[in-house]
Amino acid sequence: MFEQIVLGAIQGITEWVPVSSKACVIAAKVHLFHDTGSLNDLINYALLLHLGTFFAAVVYFRDDIKSICTSAFTPGTPDNDGRKVLIFLIITTALTALGQLLINQVSALAHTAPQAKTLITCLTAVLLITAGFLQLRTTSAGKRTPKDLSLLDGILLGLTQAVATLPGLSRAGTTMAILSLRGFDKENMLKLSFLMSLPVILLGNIIKNYKAIFSFGPQWLGILVAFIVGMLSIQTLMAFARRVNFGAFLIFIGSILAVAVAVGFID
Repeated sequence: MFEQIVLGAIQGITEWVPVSSKACVIAAKVHLFHDTGSLNDLINYALLLHLGTFFAAVVYFRDDIKSICTSAFTPGTPDNDGRKVLIFLIITTALTALGQLLINQVSALAHTAPQAKTLITCLTAVLLITAGFLQLRTTSAGKRTPKDLSLLDGILLGLTQAVATLPGLSRAGTTMAILSLRGFDKENMLKLSFLMSLPVILLGNIIKNYKAIFSFGPQWLGILVAFIVGMLSIQTLMAFARRVNFGAFLIFIGSILAVAVAVGFID
């Protein structure tokens, strides 16, 4: 029971910051609780805990999700924000799924070449910090919102998320970096990054963890803790993001990623 509480709390905190929550959960399970399961089992368990933060994001962004779902069945102008976000999510989910099929063929390389993962993570941190300093030197921060979403945004973010599904890479960090470089404002950068993860998490668990989902066991305590902690941490992050300068925020999340590399969370 204690193990599930700790791992759920780790998932709830790390899902929203630019470190790999999956890598943090796996590291804790192996080094703190001496789990000797296969790497595939560890990855599937970490994915299962994502259901907790999935439901936390659904609750937090319930108004946005309602707007997206309503737009799918409401005739009218094709340029409303909800419909554009829906198209964006369809594209990113499809490309992430396609990319995952291809990445699975070379996933072994990710475990035999940790330097490559570290290099990509360092590059992501540098991009975030550089973008932050550029924002501090200019009077205009990112101003794009969901109404400005384009086909190119969907393609770039879908491919980015596909690569970031490799264990050890930060999905949040890499997608935030691309969204910031594409000129999205601070709040929508976070919102779109979190929203685009939802269908991938849900589909991934249906495919890989359907037995665990439909069985009652200690894993549900971990999911519940991830949900509760996730709700608290996402509210804290979004409130913090609204209070600080966009450039300072980018430097902050980039620095978290750099520190994670330095202390060995990304390996």
